Amino acid sequence: MRNRGRLDRISVGTTAVLLFALSSGRVAAQETVLSLDLGASYSLPPAGGVGIASTYANGGLRLGGFFGAGGYFHAAGTGGLALTDEGASWASLLAGGGWLQPVSRTVSLGLAVTGEAFTVGEPVPYSAAYAVVEPEVGLTFGGTVIRLAGYGGLGSSEVTVIETFVRDTRFGPRVFQVGFPVASDLWAWGGIAELGQRLGAFSPRLSVEAYESPQGPYRVGRLGLEFRPAAGTFYLEGGLWNTPDGEELVLIAGVSVRTGGRSTILVSGGRYGPDPLLDSPAAGGFGGGVNLELARLGPVPDLSWEVRGDDERTLALAVKVEGARSVECVGEFTDWEAIPMLRDGDVWRVTLPIEPGAHHFGFLVDGAWYVPPDAPGLTEDEWGQLQATIFVSHPDAYPVVTP
Repeated sequence: MRNRGRLDRISVGTTAVLLFALSSGRVAAQETVLSLDLGASYSLPPAGGVGIASTYANGGLRLGGFFGAGGYFHAAGTGGLALTDEGASWASLLAGGGWLQPVSRTVSLGLAVTGEAFTVGEPVPYSAAYAVVEPEVGLTFGGTVIRLAGYGGLGSSEVTVIETFVRDTRFGPRVFQVGFPVASDLWAWGGIAELGQRLGAFSPRLSVEAYESPQGPYRVGRLGLEFRPAAGTFYLEGGLWNTPDGEELVLIAGVSVRTGGRSTILVSGGRYGPDPLLDSPAAGGFGGGVNLELARLGPVPDLSWEVRGDDERTLALAVKVEGARSVECVGEFTDWEAIPMLRDGDVWRVTLPIEPGAHHFGFLVDGAWYVPPDAPGLTEDEWGQLQATIFVSHPDAYPVVTP
């Protein structure tokens, strides 16, 4: 469930793995990236609700990477310091992972699991912890992408309710305040159906979502547009929510720009939708920040790749082979023709056009078939020969820098 609202909790990129994927731009097996978030944001209270507009300074550390055949993981520790007396500072710990694997050229299966615990400080202390599971099926037909996903979340929350009363004392009437905790169980389940279309650098998408919760049913229809030039991403999304409290119209916009180094600038704002699991209403805000890559950890992989461009996509492959005289790339994106690679020391490189979908491939090293042991999606073909698999799809993620 993308772009869920977080009342009184504002972060620079609330979904850690999405920010990692957008800022790195490269997928490499068994490689881990450590990054730093820094930013500021301004939040507005929900329409008709209790709250005060507040300004925050945000920051945190993120760790994310990929492993095995389609696996990924992410973890983050983030927080926001209220810069006004009325605001509530917050802190969050988030961890999760998932798996996305093509089962054919047009079909992929995935599973994402995320857990988070966060706390919000005075004037109304609040804390919550929850876990979410999202299985999905993806269908790709040329530039058309269909995504069907389920959603299930469980958790608990506790809010400190402040009661004010007046008592007569021997010194006259006095005002007293007493705080007592109120705990609640959290749960929500539902499903998502999404249709996207790639039109060069533009990608419109339409989705419908339905959720059930203790508060009642939630329904939402979304219409979004992404524009992905070489330098970054711009997105605009509107949605109409039908909630137990009535209808909510939301609209968000944002941009992420890669600086050419190891940093990504993020800016977004608008009115964000409610969260059925946390029972938070729609609220507005805007903010900006920067994600700085601090280090890449783990062994340098023998095979790395990068998908570039939007209108005419290309695949840049680099494979490390010591002592080879010739290396050729062979795969579905070459129509199984051997394409010579260029030597760069012990690394051999090639850039080839590629279309969305699942692609099996391998290499010919001095005429002999070779697939690196850390290659993604290792499977056997009909002759029992090992081959690698990559899945090229349109990213289903936005960078979010306000609640």
